[in-house]
Amino acid sequence: MNDAKFDRVSVSDLTFSYAKHLVLNGVSFTAYEGEVLAVLGPNGVGKSTLFHCLLGFHNREFGGEITICGESVRRTSPSVLATRVAFIPQSHAPTFNYTVRDMVLMGTTAQVGGLSAPGAAQIEIAERAIERAGVAHLAERGYTQISGGERQLTLVARAMAQQAKILVMDEPTANLDFGNQLRVMTRIKELTADGYTVILSTHSPDLAKHFATRILAISNGKVAALGAPADVLDDELICSLYGLTPEDLLLVK
Repeated sequence: MNDAKFDRVSVSDLTFSYAKHLVLNGVSFTAYEGEVLAVLGPNGVGKSTLFHCLLGFHNREFGGEITICGESVRRTSPSVLATRVAFIPQSHAPTFNYTVRDMVLMGTTAQVGGLSAPGAAQIEIAERAIERAGVAHLAERGYTQISGGERQLTLVARAMAQQAKILVMDEPTANLDFGNQLRVMTRIKELTADGYTVILSTHSPDLAKHFATRILAISNGKVAALGAPADVLDDELICSLYGLTPEDLLLVK
C-alpha cells in the first residue's frame, strides 16, 4: 500500500471472547484512505464481532488496540465516532415505508442530534448523497417498494449523508442477484476515488478479487491472509477457509 495514503483504521492484536469462547485471536491489520478491504471467512469466524469492535460496541470487552483516524476507539465518544465511521447493514425492510429521501436524510442525525429536525444544510447533504449513490430517480419511492439492490444503494447513500469517510459494510451483496451485486460493488468501488475507506465482509471470493484493493482472510479467529487479491487469493486459501478440496473447486471452474 502506498505510504502516502492516510492510515484510517489500525487494529493491533485484537482479541475477543464470548464467555470462554475465543472468537478473535491476535487480529492485526490497517485500512487506508481510498481502499476497499474485503473480509473473507466462513460464518461464525468473527467477522461481525470484528465490525462491532470497530464501531465501539465492545470497548470494555476486547483486548488489543483499535484506532480510528489516529484516536483510540476506547477514548472516542459515540457522537464523535459517528462522524468518522458509518455502518451499512444488509438490506432490510423497516417497519415504516419511508421514502428513499427520508431514509437518506436519517443519515444526518449525528450532525443535528436525535431530537432536532434537519435543516437546509442537511437536506443538501442528503440530496448530494442520493445523487452520488445513483438513486435520485427513486427519491420519492417507498423504501420497501424498491428492489434489494436499490435498497442497498439507499443505505450507502444514507451512510454518505452521515459524512463519515470510513464505511463498514456487512455483506452488502447478500441476497442480491448477479446484476445487482455488480451494480452495488461498482458504486462502492467508485467511492474510493472520493477518499472513502471501505471495510466490507463478503462470502464471494470472486467479488473480492475484482473489487477489493486488499483481502483480509480470517480463519479460527486469526488472520489467515492479508494482501492484494492477486497475492493471497488462490485455491489453497479458499479451500482452507471454507473446508473445500481442490476437486470441489473444479466443479465451479
